[in-house]
Amino acid sequence: MGFSTSGSMAVLFVGVLIAISTAYPMMSAANERVQTAVDDRGDRAVSQRNSDIELGNVTYNATTDALVVRVNNTGSRTLSVADTDVLVDGAYRQGYATSVAGDGTRTIWVPGETLRIEVSTSTRPDRVKVVTEFGIAETETDI
Repeated sequence: MGFSTSGSMAVLFVGVLIAISTAYPMMSAANERVQTAVDDRGDRAVSQRNSDIELGNVTYNATTDALVVRVNNTGSRTLSVADTDVLVDGAYRQGYATSVAGDGTRTIWVPGETLRIEVSTSTRPDRVKVVTEFGIAETETDI
């Protein structure tokens, strides 16, 4: 006994409905992830445009082996002290002391404030680069 044409169409229709009901949630979730990524990229671009820094002065004290870098937040965006990086002669540095407005416990650095960074180094560097969390960088070669 064979299937009738209308019975075959009904089975095919049910199969299509099952496939669509399975695929739709996956497609919807994927679309949502893409939209979130696009929104995040836009937010990062705005933050980057609103960020700017300027090196105030960079000094090296041979007696104390201390390199002191003063960086002004000249943008309109608050920056993270922990996410601000320092490179000395091309080498990434960690474990340096920081302070904002004389306070070594500050974790943010608002527009108009100066971040003071003190790096211990045994030789006078030729180049110092400061990079913010949004990739904004300034370099000093006259130390």
